[in-house]
Amino acid sequence: MNVPDYKNYVLSDFLADRNFKSWVKTPTPESDLFWGEFNFNFPQKKTLVQEARLIILAYNVEEEHIAPSQINRIWQNMVAQQILIGHEIKPRNIFLGLKWYGVAASLVLLAVAGIVAWNKFSVAEPMVYQTKYGQLQNIVLPDGSKVTLNANSRLEVNQKWSDEATREVKLTGEAYFEVEKKPKTKQKFVVHTSELDVVVLGTSFDVNDRNVRTSVALKEGSVRIELTHRNQVVLMKKGELVEFTKADNSLVKKDGSSEKFYAWKDNKLVFENTSIQEVASLIQENYGLKVSFTNEALSKRKISGTIPNDNLELLLNSLETIFNIKIRKESEQLIFEK
Repeated sequence: MNVPDYKNYVLSDFLADRNFKSWVKTPTPESDLFWGEFNFNFPQKKTLVQEARLIILAYNVEEEHIAPSQINRIWQNMVAQQILIGHEIKPRNIFLGLKWYGVAASLVLLAVAGIVAWNKFSVAEPMVYQTKYGQLQNIVLPDGSKVTLNANSRLEVNQKWSDEATREVKLTGEAYFEVEKKPKTKQKFVVHTSELDVVVLGTSFDVNDRNVRTSVALKEGSVRIELTHRNQVVLMKKGELVEFTKADNSLVKKDGSSEKFYAWKDNKLVFENTSIQEVASLIQENYGLKVSFTNEALSKRKISGTIPNDNLELLLNSLETIFNIKIRKESEQLIFEK
């Protein structure tokens, strides 16, 4: 999907664009990646993308010409019903003189039955971002917060965001968050994971929720960790790591100042006296390949340094060179041997 003039689109252009409508109605990992990167690179277009997406989601869009007077009435009704949420929206004649590719009869009925349409829209499914093995995705949330989603991870975002309610997302896997501060409203931002909630006002941090371990590494600001099934709360400061495992069943504070917790978002792996067994776990999480060792002693060898992580073959070649070993691939399995 290579359309160089997207950065010059107005709302009506997005509504008429087939690729854009296809992404909204039937998103794929590739289209999610494209539009996530577009929002990240052109944040000034974020509001237009959101408005166009919400309109298309709320109504059945078809190729049908509607008179400008009808369209303006529809737009006024949408503003009145606050369907374009999360922003201050003023009436505007953006459709005059243009052919709008698409609003079906249900949209025309909005002028009479706006409340019904709003009720249906208010229970819309959350927006889901899902990365494949070996894939990263940059996401800009409705409030301007930025998320880098690691490989083999899933982020659910409510479509309805306001200027008063708590901002909430649900994470499975790993993500790095740069949360937009809200000094006037003091809005909280909450990341829900399988075992705990991360509550912030504005900061940068990494959340890793994989297998039986959930950890939060704080790079900037301060956050509060709430263990959802126990009455335990931990306040975090910059440079700290809080970890939860089912075996311990409690929140444990550790040193989280190392760049190794954040390097993945820049397509790097940073190792600090890390065992090959731990490296194997990272490969399995990020690339979906099981790893076995022909020699148990080999799995305990340690590594320190930085290795590129945007290419699996390069990563494996680097490990072979560093440890003077052979890595053999059989189907979906990697075999580490001398």
